[in-house]
Amino acid sequence: MVDIEPTMPDDEPAIERLLRAAFEDGVEAELAAVLRDGEDLRAGCSMVAREDGVVGYAAVSNASVVGSPGVEIAVLGPVAVAPEHQDEGTGTRLVRATLRACKRSGCDAVVLEGDPAFYERFGFEAATAYGLESDLDPPAGAFQVWSCWPGALDGVSGIVRHPAPFHAL
Repeated sequence: MVDIEPTMPDDEPAIERLLRAAFEDGVEAELAAVLRDGEDLRAGCSMVAREDGVVGYAAVSNASVVGSPGVEIAVLGPVAVAPEHQDEGTGTRLVRATLRACKRSGCDAVVLEGDPAFYERFGFEAATAYGLESDLDPPAGAFQVWSCWPGALDGVSGIVRHPAPFHAL
């Protein structure tokens, strides 16, 4: 059985191997390492899936909304599941646990760039519906947001600033 729990410092080599196995170009592995080394990850929110080692990973970093300094917003990603553990529900459990951790940590919302067909099952919606834009250049419809509670984004709009490593890689 796969257990979902917060990442530990000892997980770093296994997370890197997982991200390199799940993504061909290695950019996600480098992004996760730079976010960690730059202390951009949100404490207690990044999660791993374990089954005789790390088989899944979800990184969460801090972001901000220009013009809305009181809003706590986080970025979900990269998210990966080992190829041999895909289509078993591990990714779904991992994302749900990560979102719960974000909510418990005081986040108002979580944003990501990803496939709407996958992430809508968690309640993610087009960020543009809330007047949020990315400071990156995501494909149309890929920039999405999940409110941690109803009304969390009332009156909030603007550009979401991702941590610097997202721009560098």
